[in-house]
Amino acid sequence: MAWFPLIVRLVAMVIVAYQLSSGGRITGRGIVAFGLAAGGVMTFVGGFMLGVTEGSRARDGRVSSGVVVEKFSSSGAQGTRRIGRRGGRDQEHTRPVVTANGFAFYESLARLIVTGSPKAWAVDYRFPCAGGGTCFDRDFVTEEQWLPLRAGSTVNVRQAHWETTTSRIDGSPRWATALADLGIGSVLLTAAGLVSGRLVLFRRRRWLTAPAVVTAVEPLNYGDETHWRIRFAYFDRNGQAQESADQVTQGSWKTGDSCIAVYRPGQPDLATLQPAPAQSA
Repeated sequence: MAWFPLIVRLVAMVIVAYQLSSGGRITGRGIVAFGLAAGGVMTFVGGFMLGVTEGSRARDGRVSSGVVVEKFSSSGAQGTRRIGRRGGRDQEHTRPVVTANGFAFYESLARLIVTGSPKAWAVDYRFPCAGGGTCFDRDFVTEEQWLPLRAGSTVNVRQAHWETTTSRIDGSPRWATALADLGIGSVLLTAAGLVSGRLVLFRRRRWLTAPAVVTAVEPLNYGDETHWRIRFAYFDRNGQAQESADQVTQGSWKTGDSCIAVYRPGQPDLATLQPAPAQSA
């Protein structure tokens, strides 16, 4: 099952790439949209899979005994080694630096959302594998859980019934992290849709205009009132000839008059009539 989240992410990213590239040539806007979408897919799928795992751990998981191997913090607190991405500031730190998973952009952001602090508190531990032998894993916990732990401390480890090499420390549920990942992923996917133009939050009703000419004027009698049906012809934005009709209450229109056709892009054959600028003057 450890490979399943990776397969899901790869399939989702291929689908997103196809959707964003099927519109035509590659543009800078499309590249930005794909980057946002890729990050959104990776984060959203990660949060979803974490939520599924947590559900299984809580529902029918098993608890075993593990042993702390070492603990780390992003600030090197209490003389521990510092954990984080290897970079200039880390290199200048006098204590050794541990680089590891758990510091992808969305993981760091999710921890900040959940804990309200940019600091990370990690524990490396070993525990018995489901098929025998010893497994090693790392978990990010709160500062309160982290402080009393020492190398050699015993910790309870919780696993879903199908987990063989992954786990988390018992008493440190990941529901909040899963929700944060889902939220971050949703924001990134929404941003990708907006940048690519495939998502419009506030779609305005769009109208187009075209020069037209009156082709026929037909009187319509409604009791004591007379209206006129004005037929007019024009070319839409694609150069296709169109003809439509509108009713007016003024009898000043005559065949051959210039006018303006107003229509929606998706319905070029249904237009309303407006006087041409010269005629309205």
